Amino acid sequence: MPPPSSIARWARRLALPALLWWAISGGDPDGWRWGLPAVVVAALVMPAPTWPLRPLAWLRFLPAALWLGLQGGIEVACLACRRPLELDTRVIEHRWQQLPDGPGRLFMASLINLIPGTLSVRIEHDRLHVHVLHYRHHIPTALQRLERRVAPLFAPPRTSEKEAR
Repeated sequence: MPPPSSIARWARRLALPALLWWAISGGDPDGWRWGLPAVVVAALVMPAPTWPLRPLAWLRFLPAALWLGLQGGIEVACLACRRPLELDTRVIEHRWQQLPDGPGRLFMASLINLIPGTLSVRIEHDRLHVHVLHYRHHIPTALQRLERRVAPLFAPPRTSEKEAR
């Protein structure tokens, strides 16, 4: 029998694709006939994460991410209903302050793409270029706040956490 650590590692690798399949299939039990092989193949081919899994940080982050998406959706709906459209489109720069090169920056750029009215245009080593559909003066501050919220998700484990492993 494989050691418990490798079983736990495989359970973590299977969890995300299984959760995604469950969401896509609407929780339909019949969908697992196709879903189980897809989940196993996805777990086999997806690269192992190089960042620490921090479940509590992700749970703290989830409400903020949902709120951000809701706010963006409401703003775009209001813009779409307003005649004439009053858009102030711009490409702005966000200078990285807390996230080191790697998956954290990519995650933040991807998260920005999910917010209606924004699009990550380019990631550079020292900045992120973001297209904004309707610029407001608080957007640069909101990007800094988002980076501060994303940073704990990808922070290296503290010494006490390393010793516990």
